[in-house]
Amino acid sequence: MEEQTRSEILKTIPYGFYITGVIGEDGEVNGFTTCWVSQVSFHPQQVIVAVRKDQHTHDLIESGGVFSLNFLDTSQEELARKFTEPLQHENGKVGGQDYTPGEATGAPLFEDAFAHLECRVTGKLEAGDHTVYLGEVAAANLKRPADILTDLDTPMEYGG
Repeated sequence: MEEQTRSEILKTIPYGFYITGVIGEDGEVNGFTTCWVSQVSFHPQQVIVAVRKDQHTHDLIESGGVFSLNFLDTSQEELARKFTEPLQHENGKVGGQDYTPGEATGAPLFEDAFAHLECRVTGKLEAGDHTVYLGEVAAANLKRPADILTDLDTPMEYGG
């Protein structure tokens, strides 16, 4: 019973939804929906992102050492759902979504996101079935003002 109570409480922590873009050292590009993200330092500006160890994208962050955070707005639940599944990279798109390589890191910046951060991995921490990557912000781009999609806007959840 306590395990269930802990899960229910953990699920009340609000999370934004992002597409984390990755590129491996061999140039393979991919992306996945993530919500375990937080800023952790002002100087230098750093963020953390948690990535499941059993995902191919985990291997790409490990080898490439960079990632992008692509911020989704409140109308983009369908896009967030799409990136929860394995996706194919074809014709310069991932899962049919256009991207451009970031100038600072080469990590994919998805066109439909309202803002992007490019990060270089500067550390990591093993955390059970996830790895928490510490990324120093190398570049930022705000395409338009928007409110971020959160788990409060959708029945999607990742936690507990």
